[in-house]
Amino acid sequence: MIREEINKILKDALKELGVEDFEPQIERPKDSSNGDYSTNVAMNLFTNSRFMIKDLGFKNPLELAERIAKILNSETLNLNSSFDSVEAVRPGFINFYLSNSYLQTQVQEIINKGDNYGSSAVGKGKKASVEFVSANPTGPLHIGNARGGPLGDVLANVLEKAGYKVTREYLHNNVGGQVARLGEAIYFTLHPDQKGEGYEIQYQGEYIKELAKMVVETMEEKHFESLSQEKFIDKAGQIAVEIMLLEILKDCEDIGIKYDLVRKESDLRKDAPEVIKELERKGLVKEKDKALWFAPNDEFLKDRETVVKKSDGEYTYFASDIVYHKEKFERGNDLVVDILGANHSGHVPRLKAVIKALGFDTNEFKVVLYQWIRLKRGEEILKMSKRSGTFVTAREVLDEVGKDAFRFFLLRTGSETHMDFDLELAKKKANENPVFYVQYAYSRINSIFAKAGEAIISPDTSLLTEPEEVSLIRQLLKFPELIEEISYTFAVNTFTTYVIEVATLFHKFYEAHRVISENKKLTEARLALLKATAVTLKNTLDILGVSAPERM
Repeated sequence: MIREEINKILKDALKELGVEDFEPQIERPKDSSNGDYSTNVAMNLFTNSRFMIKDLGFKNPLELAERIAKILNSETLNLNSSFDSVEAVRPGFINFYLSNSYLQTQVQEIINKGDNYGSSAVGKGKKASVEFVSANPTGPLHIGNARGGPLGDVLANVLEKAGYKVTREYLHNNVGGQVARLGEAIYFTLHPDQKGEGYEIQYQGEYIKELAKMVVETMEEKHFESLSQEKFIDKAGQIAVEIMLLEILKDCEDIGIKYDLVRKESDLRKDAPEVIKELERKGLVKEKDKALWFAPNDEFLKDRETVVKKSDGEYTYFASDIVYHKEKFERGNDLVVDILGANHSGHVPRLKAVIKALGFDTNEFKVVLYQWIRLKRGEEILKMSKRSGTFVTAREVLDEVGKDAFRFFLLRTGSETHMDFDLELAKKKANENPVFYVQYAYSRINSIFAKAGEAIISPDTSLLTEPEEVSLIRQLLKFPELIEEISYTFAVNTFTTYVIEVATLFHKFYEAHRVISENKKLTEARLALLKATAVTLKNTLDILGVSAPERM
């Protein structure tokens, strides 16, 4: 990529100044008037005491930047045809301007790469685990928790595009007090007369009635009528969470998510005694109040302790998580990612502490926290679901707006921010709906090719000199860099902004210029630009898990 080329020539220029072993930072300026790429290497060097730049006679970063730019523009390095110019500007930036000839040649490069356009080797030979959704199995998947679905799935897509072998994972929390409470809710729904005075059923809503019927149908085969109340509640809870798991996974599948691995907490707990003993041997577990506590004294927990085994002998959810994360690293993953709701933020230091305690690299463990969302229908705020009674389910939203809008809208905002999801906007067949706007750009390109008939795509794109053409090419070239950047930053929402910008620049080009004209060579060159745009649009939509319809 061109960024790597800039990195190389910058290092060559720095060698002429006697500076080695320094990694320049290269970025794309927000304002295109500041070039296609920019570096603050002169300012960084000027303030870095290791290199003693002031001893070379430079009074300020701008003087140093001007000297570096002069070297880059000199015949010594023979700045190649990829660039029109390299300029130093206050207070010490160096800006790189790509040449039109370079931009024109990249159109055919995009076409040649096709589906592989954007692929990277940064993760080649590496493995990654991405765990996401892992919803509470005591009720339907709600829209707040579902936000983690597209986030995790798109991140997995990005990592795969960057060369990683990715395992998409789901943790099924099928043990603990919540399962017993669900069993009670089912029992007292079926036997309301046996509910003690003042007892409040924890789980309510229409889904509990539906679930109770399904549990009874399953238990009838096992002669449930002979069970005591206690055993019925226990069995009902166990059966119910498995039914809910299937429903949640079906919702995820319809959202476009397919898991490679579903791990059950009940299985993880079988290995908890051995793993906790390993931590005990390291002096990281202590007994207090007849319970066992994970108690490392390190920078992550800072003397905060967490129960791993309760006084009644039952292992906690955190104990299961310890086993699970040990397993993830022992599978040979170079990157372990958890996508969690922001309400789990307090869990993150504990996980980092235990990963460190088990001897794994905490730099290879990443957590993405997402905030809740607010559902709107125009100006109306939606708070409740008819089925759940307390929250809106993911299924209700999915059925109303469809998979494409569901995913795109949940991905538009950075995970760390609260977001509004407007159901009415998501359903609109108009340009104000960003999903429609992007998909329409792709289908519009396909309709132009249908009209072009026998016209060919020209490898000669030197005629693409109009500002709208050049701006569009510049935008297309950002896609591979975006893949690499997001494989490090995990900011998957950037793709929605990017693909909208591509669509906007295409529409501007199309409104300003005729594609098919009497000028055969220009027609063929513009068809090449449209083909490269279609490749980029589709590859970006594929990453987002959104369809690219040829007709709308």
